[in-house]
Amino acid sequence: MGEVHNLATRFLELRARYWQAADAGQPTGQLFGELTLLGRQILAVPHAPGGVTTRPVEASDVAGIVLDAFGRELTTHRSGARTHHQAVEHWAQAEEFTPHATPGQLRAFLAGKAQYALQEGRADEALALVDQATELEDDASPPSHGTPSALYGDLRILRAEALYRLYDAETALEVLAPLETELAALLPDGPIDETDPEAMRPLAALLTHGGNGPKTAARLLQASTVYFRLLDVQAAALRDTGAPEAAERAYLRRMPLYTATRLPEAGLLQLARCALDRGAVAEASRRLEQVAPLFEDTSAADRTSMRAHLRLVRGAEYCRLRAVAARVSKADGWCDQALRWCDRGAHFLVGHPDDALAASLLAERARAHRGRADRAGAARAYRDMAHSLDRVLRVPLGHRFDTLHLRHRRPMFEEALSFAEETADAALCAVVTDLLKARAFSARLSLARSDARNTPDATAATVDTADTADTADTAEGNARHEPDHAEFTELTDRIKDAEHHHFWERANRLSAERAELLTRIRAVDPRWHLIRNDPPFDPDQLTRFLAAYHSAAPGSNPGRCVALSLYERPEGILALLATPDGGLRTDVRRLGDDTLGALEAHQRELRRETPVRLDFWAHHGIGLADLVPPDFAEEVTRSGTCLLSPHGRLHNLPWTVVRHRGGHVIRRTAIGVVPNLSSAPLLDHQPAGTVRATLLGVDRPSQGESLPGARKAVWHLAGWLGPERLRATPLTGDRATVAALRSLLNSGPPVRGRTEVLQIITHGVTAPGEPFGAGVAMADDTLETGQVLMSRMCFEEVLLTVCSTGLRVPADHSGGHGALSGAAPVTPRPLELAGDAANAMVHAFHEAGAAFVLASPVPIRPGLAMRHSAEWIVRRCHGRAPLEAARRAAVALLDKGDSPEQTDKWAGITAYGAR
Repeated sequence: MGEVHNLATRFLELRARYWQAADAGQPTGQLFGELTLLGRQILAVPHAPGGVTTRPVEASDVAGIVLDAFGRELTTHRSGARTHHQAVEHWAQAEEFTPHATPGQLRAFLAGKAQYALQEGRADEALALVDQATELEDDASPPSHGTPSALYGDLRILRAEALYRLYDAETALEVLAPLETELAALLPDGPIDETDPEAMRPLAALLTHGGNGPKTAARLLQASTVYFRLLDVQAAALRDTGAPEAAERAYLRRMPLYTATRLPEAGLLQLARCALDRGAVAEASRRLEQVAPLFEDTSAADRTSMRAHLRLVRGAEYCRLRAVAARVSKADGWCDQALRWCDRGAHFLVGHPDDALAASLLAERARAHRGRADRAGAARAYRDMAHSLDRVLRVPLGHRFDTLHLRHRRPMFEEALSFAEETADAALCAVVTDLLKARAFSARLSLARSDARNTPDATAATVDTADTADTADTAEGNARHEPDHAEFTELTDRIKDAEHHHFWERANRLSAERAELLTRIRAVDPRWHLIRNDPPFDPDQLTRFLAAYHSAAPGSNPGRCVALSLYERPEGILALLATPDGGLRTDVRRLGDDTLGALEAHQRELRRETPVRLDFWAHHGIGLADLVPPDFAEEVTRSGTCLLSPHGRLHNLPWTVVRHRGGHVIRRTAIGVVPNLSSAPLLDHQPAGTVRATLLGVDRPSQGESLPGARKAVWHLAGWLGPERLRATPLTGDRATVAALRSLLNSGPPVRGRTEVLQIITHGVTAPGEPFGAGVAMADDTLETGQVLMSRMCFEEVLLTVCSTGLRVPADHSGGHGALSGAAPVTPRPLELAGDAANAMVHAFHEAGAAFVLASPVPIRPGLAMRHSAEWIVRRCHGRAPLEAARRAAVALLDKGDSPEQTDKWAGITAYGAR
């Protein structure tokens, strides 16, 4: 028994020594190891053979002390001393103590993990951890090491900091507002400066009064610590909302704590940045001179203190601010001076990588090169900047953060794009526009850069799912039994019930909750973990793909394959043409008044309740050469295949019936629409082997008019295909349900050596203000885009004989939703989505596993659409590649009548794919 008590005594003494060293900024590695070892031994006491049944200290006390040390340990070491993988292992080792911790201690532990995630630039992970901590009860556990229990501040501060780092500064300020009110009521004169004797005198009096005086003093000091932290986050958010003066005032109020913790440089750096935002270069330079000794004195031997830590993590920012000050000053030799600072900043980034900061530093490098008239150097810097931003943007943040992030970064992209236009740098144009266009979709497709079949959700890639009757049901059952998927299904049912009873407010609330859940499901998808370090988009990879296009798979249209990217600019359309000989050309097509008027008229037509004039080209007399440089149009029409990436309003044009010199381009050239150029090689697949079809026709959909032709078309086609080309019995009538389609969507990954085709004939359901809310009407209900996103299917080719399944939603009327939490504004405001958000049903099928989708962004007539699909399947079964089958099907319809009255009925049918 005495030995056990000795363990406890040594443990408590070691705790005091550890925190004394940590608070002094001294090395703690050895102390930490001894502390965790003793904690482990004490917790094992009741389980020792013949041992006592009670511990000398409570298990929760031991867990709290050790977990706090785990959190603090990462911050007392030099940042960069651990890799991300090592940090993950560090946190994993702490898990053996979490079963013994109280909810309050777990809250503190998760808060520490969130703080570390913020420190390492992983704001999305921090927000998820704050969410987990918020769900735990705050049991007001006593401090485990003699310092305030709010070691990392109020959880609202951590949430606000994560939000502001995810470029949602407005919501961050909303989160902080009630906390600031609480603190102001407790500390009406502001936070207490512990270095000010006058400010500390009232606290000294409280300590001498006895009774509750010491507790009150401790509470005020703890509140002051939280208040100072609030001011820091508030100032950063104010700065990002364009209020540098207000931010500066907040930082000045925070300065006493910076000074008290021997880190005044942290505050001075922020003040220098605010001064630069105000255009006060002299003041900013003075502030930077004050912090120069910390960042420029390389002789200091201390590399474990918090000051050394600050030097490492903020060194690149210091150098960037120096470069900005040099540029803004326009002094003689500023270009060379700025470049030297950029070089120093790059050295800091080696020790503490930060892609967002690297992008800002590279932008300064590009500006300095431009100041020296060094176009080649500027181009390299802008290209590297875009690659850094590519890595920053590869996080599944959800529509709100996705949009705010892109808005925040857009000035840098636009600057690089303007330079690329000015210098006719086609490669730089390709990299920048690809990130600006369909960016979120490109990030999802970049999963294919790694072997997606080796991911945890694709372990059955070589299994023939069709040979077992209940395989699809099993896959669906497995998905449904996962907690998040089960919750999604439950929310969907509750939404339908609320809508059925006209409880619209409840339905809207549940829809927002389900949208947040969908984003969380996608964010934790194991495939996402493959994309952080994948190589960036390389234009040369695209041209190599074009060169090998026809040799990769048979059945394509003769002639070479080219890729055409279009990007709407204020002055016209920026066009980029990639050819198989390695050529990459760019030019801007200025739009005439007639063309601009035609585009506006087409948009008005699409907004009508029942649009009719859908063949844009025929009704307005517009041709391809009116939108792209004439020589680009000639190149396209001389080619056998064109992979087209539109942008903005151009997505809704009927590209299948585009004209040039009065004739339809599709008669000679197959056209495949891709989200952006980088996705073209990723959407490629080998359409070889046996083609097997699964046919689903909804003749009595739950919404819209009946489609009696659907049943007839399905069974007629099934008869032509025969049993050997049918994967299963066609689904029509009452069997064409949401559950049946969901079962097909969860049929598992593609099977090698076979091409599975899925056709769906029904009505489309649009949701203009709800991304991922559009759907397809089944016999009993509607299956929405979000449900498709969660699926993993074996169908590589999909025919959506459905209206408006290619329509992109441009805005989120609910105000958007967060990455891993409900971080929408307190008062929802319509959110205009930035970039080309690829959120249509067709893109959901791409994410679920389809390489090729036949769909339409506009209404289509069922009869001609079903005829087109049948023509496609027949040609596909005869060995034609998907794009060539689509081309021949379109030509067959044109041969039966190419007047606008006829083409209006099916003009929107578009081939989405690269093969």
